[in-house]
Amino acid sequence: MSNCDHNMAPAVGMLSVNLHGESLELTSVGEDKLVGRWSYGSYLANGVDRLLLLTATLGIRATFFVPGFEAVRSPSLIREIAAEGHEIAAHGWQHEKQSELGDAEGDVLRRGRDALGEVTGTAPVGWRSPDGTFGPRTLARLAELGYGYDSSFQDDDFPYLLDADGGTGMVELPQNNVLIDKPMFNIKMPDARVLKNWVEEFDGLNRIGAFSCLTVHPRQDYGVGRAPRMVMLERFLRHAMQSPLPVTFLTGAEVANMACGRASA
Repeated sequence: MSNCDHNMAPAVGMLSVNLHGESLELTSVGEDKLVGRWSYGSYLANGVDRLLLLTATLGIRATFFVPGFEAVRSPSLIREIAAEGHEIAAHGWQHEKQSELGDAEGDVLRRGRDALGEVTGTAPVGWRSPDGTFGPRTLARLAELGYGYDSSFQDDDFPYLLDADGGTGMVELPQNNVLIDKPMFNIKMPDARVLKNWVEEFDGLNRIGAFSCLTVHPRQDYGVGRAPRMVMLERFLRHAMQSPLPVTFLTGAEVANMACGRASA
């Protein structure tokens, strides 16, 4: 692992959005079951709308990690997100277990990339594992497909190069487990407590000029899609933007360029 944070200006952040919509439920049930208990408290039709309104209000451009299946299913939504100036990055095909794909992995990765490229007109340069796992050749295959960065790991406070791990020419933009909504809301933590945890974690990172990656989901169950949680998210983002080292939120491609000069915006 080769750290490259010395090329990155301090107080750079990234708002990343994992778009887990109906495609996630459809891995378990058919179209006819997307009602009742399968939809209650899960995917949220206006969760993305609320995020787009908030980011427009704050002048933040986010990175949306989108499964290829989701793009094919809802192309107008993905185009709307891109038209607002947000980056569309890849998130697999349909929530597959990356470590179990074996020889099929290359085709699955290519299918997800091509789906996003066809919908948006631009091939994605960023990728995030659908389930957090990797196969032995995942990074090498991503590099072969033209990806410039990955944002799946949680092993550093700064971006680093992936050449030694097989991702030649790629940059890792690590997440932070505390700055992900899903672990917090999965254990039914109150919104106020989540905000407190996020602020405390962020303040520690901000003190040393580290990279802050906040990951959210526009869902009701383990995400920020509900109206009160969107208020909580706004409070956190405003706190970050008004901190002692005020954070500038950039897209993943921009952060990778700034950090290591590898990915293409």
